[in-house]
Amino acid sequence: MTTVTEPERRQNPPTRHRRPAFDKKSLPARYTGQMLYFMGAALIAGAVVHYPIDPSLYAIICGVGAVVFLLGTIVNEFVLADERPAVGQAFSLVAFSLLLSFGVGMVGGGIQHFEQFPERSAWMTPIGLLMSYVAFVAKDSKGRWRHLVSPFAAVVVVISALTWLGMITLAGAIGSGGGHDHGTTTGTPAKPDQAPAESAPPSKAPAEPAQDGHSHSH
Repeated sequence: MTTVTEPERRQNPPTRHRRPAFDKKSLPARYTGQMLYFMGAALIAGAVVHYPIDPSLYAIICGVGAVVFLLGTIVNEFVLADERPAVGQAFSLVAFSLLLSFGVGMVGGGIQHFEQFPERSAWMTPIGLLMSYVAFVAKDSKGRWRHLVSPFAAVVVVISALTWLGMITLAGAIGSGGGHDHGTTTGTPAKPDQAPAESAPPSKAPAEPAQDGHSHSH
């Protein structure tokens, strides 16, 4: 018994505990990639719309959003992808992904902040829509340049034109009505300041007896 089992023990050494391989299709991996995408697009959207308020601040936010979106591109297209693209495809993929992020940011930011920046949002939204479609066609592995001249591309152009026409019309209505609204809002807090000035007559009341006393002194 011992002479038979001893070689078998030598041929089958005990297996060592190995760490589980990284699962590209796992939920945490997919969540991380998509979260980087959406966070980058959200930061770019807010920065593009609010840029005139504080250019230096929102330029930094826009740069951070671009970096986050590029990290999402690297995670999704290089780390989690089944096949890694070649060097030339990698550069074009990163460039068009960045263009796509700005297009998505312009559409999202223009819609969300249309009331605050109507005229700016009116041209940002359709341009961002066209930009995002062109970037997606160039970035997608199944996309071809012929998709830019296709019935669906024509639909995107028509939707962009209608979006611009509708938003610019609403922007004019908000601008004409908004001027009065801003006037009332700015005038409203001014009324309490004017109230003490208008209530000056009570201060004249004690002045009248003083005049009467002065007349009696004469």
